[in-house]
Amino acid sequence: MRGQTTCTRTDWFYPMKLPWAIARKHYYIAVFCLISLAFVTFSFVLYKQYNKVQTHNDFSLYQSQVIDQSRLIVIDLVDMETSVRGFMVTGDEAFLDPYFTAYARLQSGIVNLRNTTYPEVAAREEVNSWLKVIDNYQKLLADQITDVRTRGAGSPSSAALNAQKAQMDELRQMLDQSIARRGVTLRLQSKAAQSQKNNFLTVIVLGNVLMIGILLVGTVTIINLEVANQRFEDAHRRSEERFKTVLNGINDGVFEYNFINDSMYMSPEYKSMLGYDEADIKDDFKATIDLIHPDDKDAALATLKAFREGPSALYTNVFRMHHKDGTWRWIMSRAVAQRGDDGRMRSMVGAHTDITDQKNREEELRQLHADMETFTYITSHDLRSPLVNLKGFSRELDMAIAEVSDTLTPYKDSIKPEDWSKIDLNLHRDIPEALTFIGKGVERMDTLTTAILDLSRIGRYVHRYEMVDSRAIIDKCIGAQSFEIQNKGAEVIVHDLPELVTDALALEQVFSNLLDNAVKYLTVERKGRIEIGSQQTARDFVFYIRDNGRGIDAADSGKIFEIFRRARNTSDVRGLGIGMSFVKTTLRKMDGAIWFESAVGVGTTFFVRLPRRNGVNDVADEPNTVLASAAQALPVRKAQQA
Repeated sequence: MRGQTTCTRTDWFYPMKLPWAIARKHYYIAVFCLISLAFVTFSFVLYKQYNKVQTHNDFSLYQSQVIDQSRLIVIDLVDMETSVRGFMVTGDEAFLDPYFTAYARLQSGIVNLRNTTYPEVAAREEVNSWLKVIDNYQKLLADQITDVRTRGAGSPSSAALNAQKAQMDELRQMLDQSIARRGVTLRLQSKAAQSQKNNFLTVIVLGNVLMIGILLVGTVTIINLEVANQRFEDAHRRSEERFKTVLNGINDGVFEYNFINDSMYMSPEYKSMLGYDEADIKDDFKATIDLIHPDDKDAALATLKAFREGPSALYTNVFRMHHKDGTWRWIMSRAVAQRGDDGRMRSMVGAHTDITDQKNREEELRQLHADMETFTYITSHDLRSPLVNLKGFSRELDMAIAEVSDTLTPYKDSIKPEDWSKIDLNLHRDIPEALTFIGKGVERMDTLTTAILDLSRIGRYVHRYEMVDSRAIIDKCIGAQSFEIQNKGAEVIVHDLPELVTDALALEQVFSNLLDNAVKYLTVERKGRIEIGSQQTARDFVFYIRDNGRGIDAADSGKIFEIFRRARNTSDVRGLGIGMSFVKTTLRKMDGAIWFESAVGVGTTFFVRLPRRNGVNDVADEPNTVLASAAQALPVRKAQQA
């Protein structure tokens, strides 16, 4: 086929389907979509992993900030406590400088801690509980500073120190416990963050491996597609070159007719076979139709219409087209249908072949055949006239001899005995014997001329196709042969036979000849058996007539269907050697065929093939003279195995 190739490598990777460009485009789109999907999936997974790591990092940073801010508060409280104690002992205002600095930092630190822990409800409530204790502690320290300033420095009272220590211990315990808890959480979050980082790294590695694999597969696919495409294009180019070479060799003209826009492409060879140049004929359908012979135009258009509206994908038409030199050329037009996705015929692509020489030869053969039939008919007919004369004069001679004998008998005694003996021998033995030989020769010659006339009439016989019951035809033939069948003591077995569209009279003549053959050549060594049946194929009916007679020698197999030829083992059976030639000629006119299988001493099976026809195709009525000769053309004649 043009434009097709076979991919023998990496066929598992993709199906090679035409049209190739569409298939390749689909594969490229598929590869692009696969790679895009892989990128999107990989990006999404990376994003999710990044969010998990970032969440752990943010939480760890949050815990670390809370811990740091809590420690700063503890440090500020310690600085404030130390400064106040020094001031209480010395009364020196310089010792309060760290107090005021720590106090300022403490206020800022508390604000920062509250802002940091605000999103966490539990932490916010915990910080609020700290603030109450811190406020009480700050008030205690402020009262102690006021007391020192009022009374003066001195050794602090034990009660004041104990109160200060108790509140500081409470604050330390609360803050240390919070810092410890958050430290544990921070360590757990750090481990989880590290685990997520490891997972993140694993995802990156696996993702890269997967992406490289997909890219590799896509690259290999594209390379294979391009390699296969190159092979396809090379094969297509070679196919086109071969096609052009063939077209140039056979000188056919290529055409394409588009049913949608009624346009038509005609190759240069298409126009040149009709003697026209490229510009002489327009590339449209009407210009082509105008070149068809007026007598053929209607039939050609009807055939084209039937092809366009029918289910067949193959188009064949024969018509005459006008040549530039004024002659008419016989053209065989063949094409195939091109249908769209909706099943409608869009166009037809085909070729025109100039068959003028073939048609001329066919006409010459038909004329020669007709002349031969006429000559055979005239010759056979003219031969019958002298045969009739011979028959008549032979009868006259026979009667004259009887009269001479009757006239001479009374004078027997007056004739010498030796002379009478000669007269008696001539009148009663030699002359009658010669007349008998002449009569048999005339009879055989009459049979031969009649057979030749029958054969010559087959070509003029008009077949009338109708639905025929082949079993009824066989039964009729068996009835006609019943006397011979009973004399032979033969058994005839008939299997199921089909109904078919054929010529009933011609079929009867074929079966009658074959059945007569089967009966006539049965042997006396075994009981005769004749079996008749059929087989069916998609296109044909195949009938068989099988006998267990004497069989046909392989050396005689080539003679069976030749006229006036007989097999060597049939000399004891009367016949002329015309029957099988008659059968073969009749079947050829019916588009059928005949062949046989045989073995000497075993029997013979003749096979008759007839085409299946879809319906009854009655021919038009012919003149009575033609039908009369047709009826005479197929007489019931006994076939010979020669």
